[in-house]
Amino acid sequence: MKHLTEKHLALAAASELPWREKLSVEVHAWRCPQCRQRLAVYRADRQRVKAGVAAFTLPRAMDWDSLEREMTANIRLGAEVNELFPQEKSVEAPNVLSWRGAVAVGALTAIVVTGWFLTGPGSRPALRPIHAEGAQVRSGTLLLRADETGVGVESKGQGLILRSAAASRVEVGLAGALRSSSVELDSGQVTVSQIYVE
Repeated sequence: MKHLTEKHLALAAASELPWREKLSVEVHAWRCPQCRQRLAVYRADRQRVKAGVAAFTLPRAMDWDSLEREMTANIRLGAEVNELFPQEKSVEAPNVLSWRGAVAVGALTAIVVTGWFLTGPGSRPALRPIHAEGAQVRSGTLLLRADETGVGVESKGQGLILRSAAASRVEVGLAGALRSSSVELDSGQVTVSQIYVE
């Protein structure tokens, strides 16, 4: 047989259980002598505490009527001082932002932060457009070139050029890269030539 917990016994002794649980505890205590004895101890302890509280008297040295008169006088004095020297009423700041406004600001912030992460500095291409006739990037002994005829790499007087018909856009990369873009007017085909140094 499972015995009652100390919590249930203490609450039952104080008559603080809901009626269904109280009925269940009483039925169990009626059938179980061990739980019945423990419940009787809790009830006896409760009666002893009640008797001790009832027997307690306040110290005679305290004059409660005098204390009450003094407290009443202090309250009246405070009210009179308040009438003589009225304090400025504090103006409560209006509730500028309701909870709906806070939710809207939070949602807008989340959208802006998400947009920044999706299109922020990390997602931009490293190449930047050049509007001059050509561009050059030197990396050690290598020279990268791009102009309206295409892109190429050159080292010690020798090189390789990827030619394209009339490059319309030349871009220089931040990390040693060149890109040339051209559009063939007849077919509309786009040609992109890119070289970079590792």
